[in-house]
Amino acid sequence: MKKSFIQLMILCGLSLMIASCDDDDDDMVNTEAGTLNGGPFNFVIDGNPDMVSGITQSGDMRGSNSSFVITDDAGNILGLPPNMTALEGVNFDGAGPGICLIWYIRYEDGLMGLEEGENADDLTGNYDLSNSITVDRQGINGGAISGGPFTFIVDGEADMVSGITLDDTNVNGPNSTWVITDDENNILGIPPTLADVEGVNFDGAGGGICLIWHMSYGTDLMGAEVGNNVSDLTGAYGLSNSIMVTRGTAGMLSGGPFNFDIDGTPDMVSGITVTDNFDLANTSYVITDDAGNILGLPGTMTDLEGVDFDPAGAGVCLIWRITYADDLTGLEVGENAANLSGTYSLSNSITVNRN
Repeated sequence: MKKSFIQLMILCGLSLMIASCDDDDDDMVNTEAGTLNGGPFNFVIDGNPDMVSGITQSGDMRGSNSSFVITDDAGNILGLPPNMTALEGVNFDGAGPGICLIWYIRYEDGLMGLEEGENADDLTGNYDLSNSITVDRQGINGGAISGGPFTFIVDGEADMVSGITLDDTNVNGPNSTWVITDDENNILGIPPTLADVEGVNFDGAGGGICLIWHMSYGTDLMGAEVGNNVSDLTGAYGLSNSIMVTRGTAGMLSGGPFNFDIDGTPDMVSGITVTDNFDLANTSYVITDDAGNILGLPGTMTDLEGVDFDPAGAGVCLIWRITYADDLTGLEVGENAANLSGTYSLSNSITVNRN
């Protein structure tokens, strides 16, 4: 009898344990985050606020706790807006270019890893994540320009560019303009359209190098003013590649005039200086008679100062400086300077009188 009672008690205990386990299984919540609908969203990082809207939720949703989760495309948690209102208040412009993913999570107490700076792949606990909606934050892009380079001579005649084209395949931004800088990126002009660029007379700028750019920019751009440097620009902007405009000039010769006696004693010039020049690929000095016939082509100032004018006999010589591109023809002793053809610039002349 006693043995039977003990066996009965054991059976009752087992029954209670089984019932308790069944109750625990019934209490386990099968979390469901449902489905997010809306997007994808494409924003331009231009200084203007960019918020999502129109996102809706559907499907079964179960779990004691909930939140939206914003991650980058590697799953790193960037933000945890607790509800739809908070999500729609997030300004994605401030995050800079890149990809964000918006998720919805339902979870039970005890979830670990749901913090900014953590990765969604490392979450542990009872939770469910919905599908994600992509937010593509694109940086401003100035596109790509083609044409040129251009080489002009500073000679008092108007020099305009032409044939420049803009490939706007990747142009991105609410505003655009063209920018002309020197070779140190100091802003010389801001023509708003390509037609305006083609109306710029580069001859008036004197010798030097200009760079032509296309720029896209946001409403927060500051510093885009003539006289400023591109490095001073602040805000959202994107510059294209640049096209070079070279403005060549042989400069100004100073010195002389020289008056020599033809007496058998060497007569050399000295003290000649050059200012305001901007050289092209090639340079030389040119000695002509007073009719422009080329008598000599000393390559450097040292060579020029080594020329003995006494053996030339009585008459007048003119000394010039020339800078020129590789397309120049006619620069030979015996030719006439008036017949030069190509891209070149001649300076003023200095007179050498041989008496």
